[in-house]
Amino acid sequence: MCIKGEFGRSSAILGRLLALLLAGAVLACGHIRPVPEGFNPEDYQVVSLDQLRAPRRAGLEAGQKVRVEGFFWQYLDYDPRLAANYLTLARQPLAWSRLRWASLYRTASMRGYYDLLALAREQQHRWDLKRLDRVRVYGELAPLGFGTLYLRVHHIDRLDEAAGLPEPGEPTSAADREPPGL
Repeated sequence: MCIKGEFGRSSAILGRLLALLLAGAVLACGHIRPVPEGFNPEDYQVVSLDQLRAPRRAGLEAGQKVRVEGFFWQYLDYDPRLAANYLTLARQPLAWSRLRWASLYRTASMRGYYDLLALAREQQHRWDLKRLDRVRVYGELAPLGFGTLYLRVHHIDRLDEAAGLPEPGEPTSAADREPPGL
């Protein structure tokens, strides 16, 4: 009888622990914020693709509006963060399944890959991006779960190569220059 009572308490404790772990995993999932109604490019901080690849080191946080330049590569046929996204999909199945993942390169010579751009399918059709289109992406950093941030796209501008614009990553003005040490 004594063994049965101890086993019952252990099972209850284990069950509560598993429930807390599952709740923590669900809370660690990504969040999908809607695209804002009004678009003002001045509201977005210039960052480099390298900073997006290591957001914590660059001091970037969820909720921050950023803009980055790069070369569009493709819409992804795979999920770039499979485990984290499955937990999010369980929590927000309709909204999350409407997102389309895409990737950018920092240079046309395919250096500096970033695959955590998230667009709504309507945005994908509106902009109809082609491989190696030079773009400026405006968006908001959002938590994907487990400490990862993704860029929820708000707006995309195609950049004209003939306009003599600097390569992505090069500041376009003194105000756009990265702080030393990043």
